[in-house]
Amino acid sequence: MTRDRSPEMDAFVAEAKAVRVEQAFERCGYSLSRLRRTGGEYVGPCPACGGKDRFSIAPAKGVFNCRGFGGGDAIALAQHLTGQDFLDACEILIGQERPDRADGDDRERRERLRAAEARIAEQRRVAAAADAKREAGENEYRAREMARCRETFADSFGLRDEQHDDARRYLSARGLDITAVENSYLRTHPRLGFFHKLERGPSRLIHTGPAMVAPFVRPEDGQWRMIGLHRTWIDLDAAPKFRPALRDPETGESLATKKMQGSKAGGLIPVIGRLGTSTRMVAGEGIETALGFAAFDGHRADTFYCAAGDLGNLCGKALVTSRIRHPTLRRTIKGGATRPLMVPGFEPDLDAICLPVPDHIVELVLLGDGDSEVVMTRAALRRGVARHARDGRTVLSMFAPAGSDWGEYKPSRELETA
Repeated sequence: MTRDRSPEMDAFVAEAKAVRVEQAFERCGYSLSRLRRTGGEYVGPCPACGGKDRFSIAPAKGVFNCRGFGGGDAIALAQHLTGQDFLDACEILIGQERPDRADGDDRERRERLRAAEARIAEQRRVAAAADAKREAGENEYRAREMARCRETFADSFGLRDEQHDDARRYLSARGLDITAVENSYLRTHPRLGFFHKLERGPSRLIHTGPAMVAPFVRPEDGQWRMIGLHRTWIDLDAAPKFRPALRDPETGESLATKKMQGSKAGGLIPVIGRLGTSTRMVAGEGIETALGFAAFDGHRADTFYCAAGDLGNLCGKALVTSRIRHPTLRRTIKGGATRPLMVPGFEPDLDAICLPVPDHIVELVLLGDGDSEVVMTRAALRRGVARHARDGRTVLSMFAPAGSDWGEYKPSRELETA
């Protein structure tokens, strides 16, 4: 590649350099869905030289890396994936011939380019077929999961059922006021199996016992559509959380006794009130959080109290380019050195799906627990406030007292705004 380029050639190269690295990957005939998302990167086998997880794309940095080859920008990626030289790769990225190419000139290079374009077309065909097959499999899996969710919910009993009242007793043991909870929102399954995926082998049933179940729903056309099921296993003899102590039978690792089945993205768990007739909405991560704040709040008649499942669904994702440096946490890199940990920042990704908030809600309160990681929780709540803001709507965030959560709130303790 000559250094003495014409202005037209400089503009041609500059246009190729402006292509985002993830766009370059797809313009070379590959689909990002073939890679897994890890933090802000896409990771997986290298399409050019194989491996298992040697290849990565970092959109925020505008670079790719292959441990068997090296890395670079979008043009370097196109060179790596197609085997073309620098200017040929630029042509592939922007879909135009370079300015200095004359008709009939460089026949061999034109043939190489046509061969590369044919390979890309074939790669796109194979990728599209693989995407279609995977999507069909995922749709079939989701359908089976939703059938299981509906079956579990149908086999459960209302919160105030006199015979199967473990969920009511669990919430009461936690000191939570359930007088205003709709009977159908939270239910008890008397004997729900707890399955755990082992490192070596299939999932195994390791516990059966009572559980509180609650539907994740998404409002559609004025009605709720069930999209998943939240399950909390109960042990009324295991104070103070009153949940069983379950461990991985291979590693002895403690297992979470709250699990999600189906999907929660873009949905919520109704706890108190009716969304359609409420003008105020309060949402936290968990059911206990929503109930604890409702008691502090005085169970306001104009308010719908709900749970989002986690901070991501409550506040939405950050833009890939929005990162902040954690003041204390660090990550270990090659050679044992450490670097500051970068965590999702304040700018919301408005295209990402999260908690549905109808337009008629004029006040929204997002809840943060005092026992959550402070920096990331504060960033998420700030992002959520920006995400859910509308003209005519007030959006607030509130933290429980430090070291506690709303499910354990005691009125004598000092509150803190986020």
